[in-house]
Amino acid sequence: MKNKYCNAKNIKAELDGYVMGQEQGTKMIAMAIAQHLLKSQNPSQRPYRRTDNVLLIGPTGCGKTETFRVLQRLETDFECPVLMFNILDYAATKTWQGDSITAIFLKVFEEAGKIFDKLNEGEVTPDERKEGIVEIANRAIILFDEIDKIALDGDGKSRQFLKEYQSNLLKIVEGNTYDVGTFTYDDGSDTPCEINDIVLDTTNMMFILLGAFDGIEGITRYRLYREEITKKPEKQNPAHTVYQDTRIGFMAPQESHETQEPQTEEYTYEQLIPTQEDVIQYGFMRELVGRIAVRTVYKPLSEAALVDILLHAKTSAYREWQDNFEQNGHGLACDRAALREIAQISIERGTGARGLSNVFSELLMPTLYELSGNDHFIRCLLRGKEIRAHKAPLLHDREPHIKKRRERILKHYKKFMGKCFPKKAT
Repeated sequence: MKNKYCNAKNIKAELDGYVMGQEQGTKMIAMAIAQHLLKSQNPSQRPYRRTDNVLLIGPTGCGKTETFRVLQRLETDFECPVLMFNILDYAATKTWQGDSITAIFLKVFEEAGKIFDKLNEGEVTPDERKEGIVEIANRAIILFDEIDKIALDGDGKSRQFLKEYQSNLLKIVEGNTYDVGTFTYDDGSDTPCEINDIVLDTTNMMFILLGAFDGIEGITRYRLYREEITKKPEKQNPAHTVYQDTRIGFMAPQESHETQEPQTEEYTYEQLIPTQEDVIQYGFMRELVGRIAVRTVYKPLSEAALVDILLHAKTSAYREWQDNFEQNGHGLACDRAALREIAQISIERGTGARGLSNVFSELLMPTLYELSGNDHFIRCLLRGKEIRAHKAPLLHDREPHIKKRRERILKHYKKFMGKCFPKKAT
């Protein structure tokens, strides 16, 4: 039976409930994953076709981590593990401290075991279990976060370490086998069983590389600028020459893109997606970049996009704080001006959607503390004018109004009953 998530539109529909303002980016992610699932379901068809790895670029708070959370919730439906690792937590060289980056495959195998148990409730032999788990693990979707932090930079030993790190990562991404060793499996019995001689193959795994890549847009804009002036010979600047950087093996501008005159040209989303050469110039090995077939960008979120997230996202910080007030027996409402102010504060801090909850905490935590312990319902109204004036939100105590309303209803009821059923004379 064909997995419904082999249809990219179904994956995007799931992403749209949580990640907003990234229409083009989520389409690219959804399409790449759908193609990976199609290939995983039919490995015998076109076995020579490799999985398309993805490079996802975007600033803090644009939705990269939220994308992973959505995909991880779908891993049982995908029938493959979805795991994210911070690249800085692992050491790809003997010189760096930390676990070896190949240690991630033990976690991949463990997660694959959980999926296998959910999909196979009947009894299976140890060999069938091992074979089934390995098959699931070999089609895992792995996200490496903070990938931009291993870009080649500086010189000397630090540069050599980063180059060695990228070389080891290249071996994983291009497809190799790794000996995981022994895994102790807890099957609920008194004696947990062991699965020995585990070997995983990364050839059919999908890798999504995440990073902010600060400054890469400047490289892309400078390349577009050079392409434009190349078309106009009379405006070419002879100082803008290109030389071969023999240390890292790719072409680079003689002057840094940051030293060029600022560009005010407006480019389309498609134009600002970095090319392979842009990523190489940023500091990545040509061989590693060549294994990344799909490159996409998550844009910084605008005020309107952040307000849309607050109003409609399933993990909205606004909804979260409404729940906090409701659990304490009270109510919370924000007008649109307040939501715009909160969005603007998050933009000014450069935290994007990730910082919305922090802004709510600063604005509402003192009020929620003062309301704790009150037995009757109080409605908190947060407006834009109070935020701008650095004032506390408005509080409306509904209890007195409810009491007066009940008395008024009871008075009218008695009057009505008196007219309909007058007392008989004695």
